[in-house]
Amino acid sequence: MKISSWEVRILFIIALGLLGTFAFDGFSPMFGLVGLGIGILAAVVQMLFVKLPAGEIIYASVGLLLGLISGILIMLILRLVHLDLATENGVDPLVMIPFSTAYVFCHVFLLKGRKLGLLAGKEEKQQDLARPLLADLSAILDGRIADLTIAGLVRGPFILPTSIKDRLEEMSSSPDIIERGRGRRGIETLERLEEAVGKSGETAIEFKDFGKPERERFRMLEYMRKEDISLISGDADIVDIAQKEGNHVISLDEVGPAARPVTIPGEILSIKLVRKGRNVRQAVGFLDDGTMVVVEDADSSIGQIIEVQAHTTFRSSGGTMVFARLIEGEEMNGTR
Repeated sequence: MKISSWEVRILFIIALGLLGTFAFDGFSPMFGLVGLGIGILAAVVQMLFVKLPAGEIIYASVGLLLGLISGILIMLILRLVHLDLATENGVDPLVMIPFSTAYVFCHVFLLKGRKLGLLAGKEEKQQDLARPLLADLSAILDGRIADLTIAGLVRGPFILPTSIKDRLEEMSSSPDIIERGRGRRGIETLERLEEAVGKSGETAIEFKDFGKPERERFRMLEYMRKEDISLISGDADIVDIAQKEGNHVISLDEVGPAARPVTIPGEILSIKLVRKGRNVRQAVGFLDDGTMVVVEDADSSIGQIIEVQAHTTFRSSGGTMVFARLIEGEEMNGTR
């Protein structure tokens, strides 16, 4: 039979209570209460230390030990020079020096360890992967959040505003055909997302009330300042603010361009030219991933599937554009 950690803690506290009750002065309820108090305190300390990464505990312990040793040495040196601050009751204020240096060394060791990346071990990386994702309405309307979750590129748990379902229902009943289509796609995305996280066997979606819709964005940003969570959104305004405040953000506007394959200059592409380009004799086609290809001297081949050779690739935040030219055989076919 498997025993949970909570059952072990309760048994430990009860055992200390019984030990205090019967092991001292025969039967002593007072010592029993003391034993229970010590057991509860030990359980609380144990829970706090379990949540700390192993690297931080080691760094803090080393810093604490070195700080105590340094403080004791300083105190001994001051006594060797006959600096005596002891009071009439025999209390020496110099005793506070080791405690002060222990605090300073412990804090400095933790701070420097984090800054140098020495504490970023496997345990912390796993915690980063499990960081909750706050998704707003724009992410649900976009639809790619479900695809990313199904592909395993994004993991929960997810935090969604409670107002999302009502707003999607309202949009799906709108007389505007575009608004109605976006609302229905959002409902479908939410269903696919719930299905995707349900397969993981975890309760990975939490709905949180952020107040009225007009205050929702402000409340979400305020919540991100307090909690260690990430944001996934297609709203450029909230993404920009969250990034400036130092939060981890997944911008859906950057997901598409980042996932597209890179076209290398000299690569042969097979595309269908669909329309004229801006400049004279240019024609435009599109790859399967939506990348625009501008082909020089190919206006006579519009409507045909031809092979071209890429010579320049231009990438920006809005996407990728490839400039290409006709290869020799296609150029001959186009001139006939």
